[in-house]
Amino acid sequence: MAEERLIDDDKDRKYKIRRNADGEDELIIDDTETPDDESDIPVFDIPVYLEDDDEAALLTPEQLAERERMRAEEQSAREEKIRIALEKAEKKLNEGDFESALYAVGKVNGVADGNGDYYCLKLKILSRNFTDFQSLEDCAESADGVKQFASAEQKQALKLLSSEYENRANEVEKTVAVLKEENERKKAERRTLFAERNTKAKRNLLISVLPFFALAVLAVIFATRLFSAENGTFVILTIVFAALAAIVLIAVLFALRKYLETNRNVKLNELDSSTKLGREYLGYKQQYEYLKRILDSFENDLSR
Repeated sequence: MAEERLIDDDKDRKYKIRRNADGEDELIIDDTETPDDESDIPVFDIPVYLEDDDEAALLTPEQLAERERMRAEEQSAREEKIRIALEKAEKKLNEGDFESALYAVGKVNGVADGNGDYYCLKLKILSRNFTDFQSLEDCAESADGVKQFASAEQKQALKLLSSEYENRANEVEKTVAVLKEENERKKAERRTLFAERNTKAKRNLLISVLPFFALAVLAVIFATRLFSAENGTFVILTIVFAALAAIVLIAVLFALRKYLETNRNVKLNELDSSTKLGREYLGYKQQYEYLKRILDSFENDLSR
């Protein structure tokens, strides 16, 4: 144990190499105390970056400080630009001039990313203070920003304005349920009919393909023996079976076309976009999803 303590003590000491009187190198303990006062060493206020900054490693402290000053000025100018644009947009919004308000807020699109005020104001403009439903997709995109960057107070203020959107969402949800039920019922009716037609077309195709292959094979067999009989019997048989195969081929092509058509109808029947009723259902469904997305953005996420 004593030896372990000595090792622990030694490992914290400083060592240096010195040449002795015999001209040999020897390792000695350096007991020279390091002065606490290191004020003669220049100290620079270097910012700490959360991410790697390769450029900073190449700059002198003065250059780095200058870069930080320029960045601060740019940030300040950016914030001022956003403030002026939002103030003008809000003024136009309060006057009911939604087009001018949208134009004003559009000047900082891409610049105001992460600004909760920007997303809240843009949502109010696009929705005409939650009285218009023509730009629901754009409203939903702005609502994503509201959900992520707006404060709880801002979300609550928007929620108080959105009663018409809540009513519309409830109405559209009921419409979606009705259209979905009717659409599925119609699809089920057509599914049975199309399946029967497809099965019949597949059977007719098979019935026509089998004799075609049989006639074609016979025509090939007799064609390989054209000159085996001097009276030309195989020549006649080759021509006869080839002609019959050509006639049956027409029936095969017709049956194939019918099968592809019925098979296509079976697949299209499962697509909601292939019928007027299905497209109407999809339209209301999309509208409900946009409304739900907007309204959900006003709810505070306690997990953040």
